[in-house]
Amino acid sequence: MFESSVLGVDPGVARCGLAVVGRHDRTNELRFVTTVTTPADAEESLRLRAIADAARAAIAEHRPAAVAVERVAWSRNQVSALHVARATGAIILVAAEAGLPVAEYAPNEVKQAVTGAGNADKGQVQRALARIHGMPDVPEMRAVAWEEIQDIFDGIAIKEIAD
Repeated sequence: MFESSVLGVDPGVARCGLAVVGRHDRTNELRFVTTVTTPADAEESLRLRAIADAARAAIAEHRPAAVAVERVAWSRNQVSALHVARATGAIILVAAEAGLPVAEYAPNEVKQAVTGAGNADKGQVQRALARIHGMPDVPEMRAVAWEEIQDIFDGIAIKEIAD
C-alpha cells in the first residue's frame, strides 16, 4: 500500500520541534520526534547549524516526502520573530538540499486543522494529537521538559495539516 511521511517543524532557535509522521494503510503513525535545544549563550550561527544538522539527520534517516513548517508570527515580538525566521530559513535550506518541497502554515491553520478551532491553546492541540496518534502519555514516554513536548506536538500538528 502507498506510504508517505512528512517532517513537521516548529521552528525556533532555543527549541526546534521536529516530528516525522507517516501514513500507512490510512493510519497516521509517529515515526520520529525530537526537540533540538541550543544554548542561549552560543553564537547564533552555531545554534542554526545545530538545527540544520538535526533536520538533515532526520531527513536522511526517515526520508520524508515533504517538510511542513509553522510560519513565523510577525505580529508578536519582532526580535524573537527574526530569530525564528532565521531558524525557518535553515530548515528550508536543508529541505532544498534534499530536494524536498516545503509548505508553511500559520499557527491558527495548524490549530484549526487539528482541533477544529483556530484559537485552540497548546493543551488542546496536544490532547487532540495524543488522541489521533494514540499517545496519551507522551510526556512520560519521551522524558523531556514540558516546553519541549509542546514544540514536538506543534511539529506533529504541522504535519497533520500537510496531509
